[in-house]
Amino acid sequence: TAEDQEVTVEVTDMLGQVVYKGKVTARDGKLDEQLTLTGNLANGMYMLNLKSESGSKVFHLVIEQ
Repeated sequence: TAEDQEVTVEVTDMLGQVVYKGKVTARDGKLDEQLTLTGNLANGMYMLNLKSESGSKVFHLVIEQ
């Protein structure tokens, strides 16, 4: 929507373990944030989960170091 919303950001590995969790604000329905994933993440596929009052989205991302 066009209003500002709080969005929960969660990155999980393929086993469902949470490797990052935080909150950001979507302004006018858009996100412009940079996430810093700390720790020794293994190369592979992860899932980026975005949840707000208006719904949720899941994106796949690949870590290659």
